[in-house]
Amino acid sequence: MTPRVERPVSVLVAMTVAVVLMGAIAGMVWGVLTPPTTGVVVRGLTPELVTTDFGGVAAFALTMFGYGAAAALVVWIAVRAWRGVVGFLVPVLGTVAGSAVAAETGMWLAGVRFDDDVTALPVSSVYEVAPELWLEGGTSAGYSSPWILLICAPFAFAIVYLVCVLSARTADLGVGDLPDDPFAEPAGAELTSGDAASRTRL
Repeated sequence: MTPRVERPVSVLVAMTVAVVLMGAIAGMVWGVLTPPTTGVVVRGLTPELVTTDFGGVAAFALTMFGYGAAAALVVWIAVRAWRGVVGFLVPVLGTVAGSAVAAETGMWLAGVRFDDDVTALPVSSVYEVAPELWLEGGTSAGYSSPWILLICAPFAFAIVYLVCVLSARTADLGVGDLPDDPFAEPAGAELTSGDAASRTRL
């Protein structure tokens, strides 16, 4: 007999929403800790001509790796009944949305910290502006694609979730929905000579 395990969809949805909100928190952490994009003001410089240093982008990528790993552990522990394919795919898609939320939240917070108007600063002065994460075309260090930053968290999520699966002690991943052993004796049952003979033939 297969034990019945309740799997409320609302729990999985709530957990996925929580994963997205964790992305907002990760974005705030990046916005507080990220280094600014700096440079020297030259004549005719406009905000459109300011290139993004890779330091802020790299810091965001590392933050997303940590966010994805933490989200995987939270999901594995909090929604035991949904462990498996569905319990992996839905939250991992949530980390993609969470990464986008993190980028927007982080850039807003970094913009509050670093808001120099390069058109108002005197020539030869040093400016500090918020790093631009939605990279269009490239950075001062070379070509880049905006979507790359959206796969850091899902990648870390997948790796940590896989480690949790491989570390599970039972084939049901701890869910408890495996069928009972068909050869197990019911509690209090007595073994008759006929039962013993049939098992001997098996």
